[in-house]
Amino acid sequence: MLKKYQPGRTDLLINNDWGIPYDGLTKEVAQSRNMLLFHDRWVTKEEKKQLREEQSTYQSILIIGYLLICITLYIIINIGIVFQSGIVSVSIAVTYGIAVLVAGIGLIKFRRFARNVSVLVFVSFLILPFMPMLENEKGAPLLMLFGLSGLYYLLRKTARKIFSPFSKTSADDTKTKSSLVIKGIYLVILCVTLFAGYFVYDMSQAGRMAANACIGAIQGMPLEDYLSKFPATDYKIVRGNKYVMIVPKRGMGRNSCTVEHDGQKITGSKTEYID
Repeated sequence: MLKKYQPGRTDLLINNDWGIPYDGLTKEVAQSRNMLLFHDRWVTKEEKKQLREEQSTYQSILIIGYLLICITLYIIINIGIVFQSGIVSVSIAVTYGIAVLVAGIGLIKFRRFARNVSVLVFVSFLILPFMPMLENEKGAPLLMLFGLSGLYYLLRKTARKIFSPFSKTSADDTKTKSSLVIKGIYLVILCVTLFAGYFVYDMSQAGRMAANACIGAIQGMPLEDYLSKFPATDYKIVRGNKYVMIVPKRGMGRNSCTVEHDGQKITGSKTEYID
């Protein structure tokens, strides 16, 4: 017999006493009924297919849960490196790590809320490679692949049934409720993706504007002539005694070009990202 992953969920075949014991039928009788031997029990072709699908889905959910826990451990191990990036990065890393840990533990227990949190986590895996902190990370393609795989295994039909509440209502009512829930989940994913997409686009535009500002800061160029090129509608200029910060008004003001000067002429420049 296969393992009963959720004994109370008898609406899934794998959690029932499915099939007929091997010694309950002779081979000839079983073959006359078009039954196959599966884990020492006689089942129909449809039952065998369903059992394999349910078993693989349960196992994939467990694997994803343990992988999410491993990601949390990875964040904990590297928290010292994150500390060097500033308090904002640390806060985000800790919050993200807690969410991933909760999702991983919940998936192992087949909790519905964990599936919903995990979906958002896997959506973030598709967005993070485009964020400044991971835009040059060599493992980004693998992270995106993991994100797509996670979404596939958590949103496939059998997985949705595993995480849906057990109800004895009619099949039509169950399908209607399930359809509404799935539409809601996809709507949330779409909203998050659109927001993240705009955020990434805005940050990339700001990064490009800051980089172009530094490219135009030629050593020896008169400072005021240089600053006159940046309209107040697109840039904020912060003046200091020995430097001037050119801050694009896009990307939440996190990108900038710091131009060093001697009071009259430019002596150097560099791009910066505020954490």
